[in-house]
Amino acid sequence: MKSGFVSILGKPNVGKSTLLNRLIGAKLAAVSKKPQTTRQVVRGILTEPRGQIVFLDTPGLHEPKDKMGKFMVREASKTFYDADLFYWMAEPTLPTSSDVAILEELRSAKQKNFEEKPVFCLVNKADSVSKPELLPVLDFYQKEFPFRELIPISALQGDQIDLLLCKTFEYLPEHEPYFPPDITSDQTERFIAAEMIREKIFRFTGEEIPYATAVQVEEFKDEENLVWIEAVIYVEKDSQKGILIGAKGAKMKQMGQAARVDLEAFFGKKVFLKLWVKTLKNWKKDERELKRLGFQ
Repeated sequence: MKSGFVSILGKPNVGKSTLLNRLIGAKLAAVSKKPQTTRQVVRGILTEPRGQIVFLDTPGLHEPKDKMGKFMVREASKTFYDADLFYWMAEPTLPTSSDVAILEELRSAKQKNFEEKPVFCLVNKADSVSKPELLPVLDFYQKEFPFRELIPISALQGDQIDLLLCKTFEYLPEHEPYFPPDITSDQTERFIAAEMIREKIFRFTGEEIPYATAVQVEEFKDEENLVWIEAVIYVEKDSQKGILIGAKGAKMKQMGQAARVDLEAFFGKKVFLKLWVKTLKNWKKDERELKRLGFQ
């Protein structure tokens, strides 16, 4: 059998979490149109007759502005040592100077940490451009970096995903599965619940609020016919608290209902979800609070 770890790398908002969910066939990672939705490495496990792949969905590579941002970049960088193979995801447009700078960082990291490990270039959202527009992009990446495979895909639509899996299994080492065949992630249920709640904050609130929030599940009980979840949403300022709750609690109700739909689909049973909002001033800059919230 072939088994191994695959790290999914790239800029913020390039579609890494969408790809993970597509590959696993289940919603594990939070997805939104806003960049930097993913904060921690999310592990998804695919097991089939060919073997087992453990996918590592990473935070987007960017220039960090606070301790939270530095944590996110470290999370992605740690996979340089853990993974057997890497997916570098790119937009279907010619890269900007900042894109090239990040690619140079990847080249440097490869030389230092994983010289012999294969790297695939996945040009995502390929269905959104015409073939004449796509060809110069593929040509650029083919010349710029020694990618083992260059595959245009659509993580959202599933285009070329079967080819991607075939190529991945070709390059993975022979190894017994690392995890039991009946699980899709080794993340805790509390972690997945918090991610699904946090995704709704990104979906239903404005520019500032999602990045100022953290979700902590304080109580989780999985009973026979019901999952009971109580969670706190932390914000950095008192003014953000009112925005998040909304007039007469309307915004909080909207987010709670949407999160409950996803949670019930994931757990396969009814979910009771209770949410609070609390202010934790400047938590993104406080090393102690970051650790308490699980960012270590």
